[in-house]
Amino acid sequence: MKTRNKAILALYNTVQFLTMPIVLPAAAAVCLSSKKYRHQFPARMGFINPPGLLKTTDNLIWIHAMSLGEFNAARPLILGIKDRFPEARLLLSASTATGLAAVARSGLADKGLTTCLPFDFLPIVARTVKLFKPSCFLLIETDIWPNFLWHLKRCAIPAFLINGSISGSSAKRLAKIPGMADFIYSAFTFMGMQSDDDARRLLSLGVDPSRILNCGNLKFDYAPRKITEEERKELFQASGFEPNAPVITAGSTHPGEEEIIAAAFSELRRSIPQARLIIAPRDIERSPEVQAVMEARGMKCKFRSEERFSKGRKGLHQVFILDTLGELERFYSLSRIAFVGGSLVPVGGHNILEPAALGIPVLFGPYMESFRQTAEQFLKAGGGFQVKNSRELYQTMKTLLADENMRTKAGDAAKGLLETNRGAVEKYLDIISPCIRSSS
Repeated sequence: MKTRNKAILALYNTVQFLTMPIVLPAAAAVCLSSKKYRHQFPARMGFINPPGLLKTTDNLIWIHAMSLGEFNAARPLILGIKDRFPEARLLLSASTATGLAAVARSGLADKGLTTCLPFDFLPIVARTVKLFKPSCFLLIETDIWPNFLWHLKRCAIPAFLINGSISGSSAKRLAKIPGMADFIYSAFTFMGMQSDDDARRLLSLGVDPSRILNCGNLKFDYAPRKITEEERKELFQASGFEPNAPVITAGSTHPGEEEIIAAAFSELRRSIPQARLIIAPRDIERSPEVQAVMEARGMKCKFRSEERFSKGRKGLHQVFILDTLGELERFYSLSRIAFVGGSLVPVGGHNILEPAALGIPVLFGPYMESFRQTAEQFLKAGGGFQVKNSRELYQTMKTLLADENMRTKAGDAAKGLLETNRGAVEKYLDIISPCIRSSS
């Protein structure tokens, strides 16, 4: 470890020590006061007794995905690891409530081995790492914590950055602080980046080139589960919409976007009254708020979790609010058009590849910083459409619904883009294989 990195880490821990009487109680209060995060607190403090932890932790691979989006991106890699290395045991972790719920529900972890990252206080980190003793640690995209990563390095546990990216603005900010980029990234054994641009930005910051490789975007390896015709009928029945109604699905929406979507969809129904909307807020607890926005435009709503609507009761609502976790992909399959949220407001965008993999044209707003290169590829290929406001959203939806040939070509282009960019999983499996095999 370089002297400068030791100094920065020492400063980081000194600040932590001095502020601990304030920071730790505040963190505890946030966790314990929130129903979503209360159950995480023991694990955050390093007190973990997972039922799947055996006396030996040989060949244990720890994969961390901060939130639901990162976990969905990691799925192809997780499945690839289980297929190529059946002897390996998987520990899966996440930080957000939705991410943890998806991890637990997936059944991909070995014998219930799911957890969250500990608070980045050195004693807590040391306790957690000693408990699991992973053979290697795979970090999907983001959630970098210095004490955790540097402690792994001290314990000779390889840490891999998977599907890494760094924006131009982030690179500029890091460049202003001498040594900071080296401090953040030197703890990684290897960094797999999403594109040549991401790799070049790291190189420009002085990060060791021998540990950087453009592996491609892992999200392109996403393969949706095929929906049978019977399942499709059941989903339409659950939505309460007429079979084969022209459905538009707006996924992962944020505050401020629902108003834009409601205005555009309300206008659309004047020319295409049979159009129906499925909307899935990123935070399902906001579902009543979304309902209020829609009803203010004169549209009736039904909730996915609602029990009082009988299956045979149709035509009473125009909007179906998906207020359950883990079902967005299935309901995308009913759609003729998909809008992906976090993009009409400055959030950074969400994964447009899920609907694209189903051959559905994808609409998104101007705020796509987190998926900038992917968005550009979709626009160039003709599989995606960028809209800036409710008027453009309305016009694009109307055009695509009215022109089946255009819609089919756009959907084929979107799906084809995934097919031509696959291959990241195999690259990552080759990179991490020596580490896994050496521990078997």
